[in-house]
Amino acid sequence: MRKRNESSVLFSKDIDVESAIAYIRRKNAETGQGLPTRGAPGDTPREGAPRDEAARDPVANDHYSLFGVLIAAAVRTIALKPRLNRFVHRRGVYQRRGISVSFIVKKSLTEGAAEGSAKIRFESGDTMGSAMEKIYDGIEAARSGEPRPDDREYELAHRIPFGKAVLTGFFKFLDRFNIAPARMIEADPLYTSVYIANLGSIGLDTPYHDLYEWGTASIFMVVGRIFQKETRRSGGELRHFVNIKCTVDERIAEGIYYAHAVALFQRLVDKPEILELPPDLAKVEE
Repeated sequence: MRKRNESSVLFSKDIDVESAIAYIRRKNAETGQGLPTRGAPGDTPREGAPRDEAARDPVANDHYSLFGVLIAAAVRTIALKPRLNRFVHRRGVYQRRGISVSFIVKKSLTEGAAEGSAKIRFESGDTMGSAMEKIYDGIEAARSGEPRPDDREYELAHRIPFGKAVLTGFFKFLDRFNIAPARMIEADPLYTSVYIANLGSIGLDTPYHDLYEWGTASIFMVVGRIFQKETRRSGGELRHFVNIKCTVDERIAEGIYYAHAVALFQRLVDKPEILELPPDLAKVEE
């Protein structure tokens, strides 16, 4: 299996977020911020939406949010399960030096609104607080429309006949031999540990997403809307869940490793207080 999509495995999981929503409300109450009022990356809560829906939106200002909790849990999971942070290039398997998360940011909830990409770099020791701060800074940078390091080259290429095709082909050639410019790779959101699409912010359920052959992303995660259902744990009461669908490159790890990673991610979302501790202390605490 030489390409990412022929090596992809699809996985769906309903994640219990009842405890995470309570945690978000508590943290926002402690800081006096209340629930987020500005929407998902570039989106806003639907008019008349229940207050619980606001908790699903990503970071707004310094507010805690469900999207932020999910990203922080994903970062911690990758830090503790480093094989998830690998990618396949040609016939080699590579381990990334850092953790990054990418997602789309829209400036407003309209069809014609401009889109930007946020690519946020994390450290393995990031806690909930530092992760939320980085997410907020990344969203603000994407909304501001500040040019990326490779924007000048692409703007020049668009002005030349067939320039975009030539530049793209030349970049692919360089990337094939691992000599592509580092600053262009650093700026490209598809050269990332995990790409996340937050469709719950616009009230949609989760589809499966393909893995891009461009870039090195081995995991694509789609987050859906919040819904309620009964479980054995709730004793018949309704609890809040989100459905998460993942497409992963099975060449970077075996099935049991993925299974343990999913279980870890679910535990972190269920007990987000653990994310306030650095990984070494969190292990002792757990």
